[in-house]
Amino acid sequence: MNIFKKLFGKTDKPKIEVENYSDSIDIEKEYESTIKLLDKFKKKAFLPTTKESGNTFSEKSKIGGFPYLRNENDWPKCPNCKKNMQLFLQLNLQELPEDKKQGLIQLFYCTTSEPLCESDLEAFFPFSKSVECRKIEINGESASIKPQIDELFNEKLITEWTFKDDYPHPEEYDQLGIELDLDDDVYELMEERGIGLPIEKDKLYGWPYWIQSVEYPFDRKTEKQMELLFQFDSEDNLPYMFGDAGIGHLTQSPDNENELGFGWACS
Repeated sequence: MNIFKKLFGKTDKPKIEVENYSDSIDIEKEYESTIKLLDKFKKKAFLPTTKESGNTFSEKSKIGGFPYLRNENDWPKCPNCKKNMQLFLQLNLQELPEDKKQGLIQLFYCTTSEPLCESDLEAFFPFSKSVECRKIEINGESASIKPQIDELFNEKLITEWTFKDDYPHPEEYDQLGIELDLDDDVYELMEERGIGLPIEKDKLYGWPYWIQSVEYPFDRKTEKQMELLFQFDSEDNLPYMFGDAGIGHLTQSPDNENELGFGWACS
């Protein structure tokens, strides 16, 4: 008789533990198979590192604060409340980690609460009149003005970008031709390890994290599906909540870099 059996009794594991161990092996294999399939669709995403600074009219990449202005009338105003829109994002295209170009991408959004322009002009849909997305050129020093905004967001300079692999949301699988029915246990592993799913936080490029269904806007001239340029998670770097902990997406047309749109959704 085995010495351990003699001293401590039967040493075999209960059947249920053996089955759980076997299940774990199966789940791990299914996880590896799933990631191998999804790796064909992964994209590069870049997470911003920000640093609070004084508000300055500059061409730097930033979240909040003062934008670069080509002239004193260049800060967009909301047609509903007549106040200047809040700068949500400014990207200096020369400072991006990839696809460096000339110019700036700017996203302005009206945050006036009385009247509630976000609701009145349906800012959650792309191409709302209470949102301004634009690509402009840098021509000398910025103009400076005193904006009419109820509460200006403090400026956060984007100091660096951290690369991460990013994966499509399961809502997009059918559109992408991905034949995959995610097992709950595999999905939990993906969430736990941060691999195989879209990043939920603020990011440049990558795949959108959809709160509800897939909601890409389309180029208003070519009708081509637009692509994610920048994603905002509620109260990540931007001190703003999109509805009930929603996520916003700044998208750009692959046919026309001047065609930009911003929309958001919440649960």
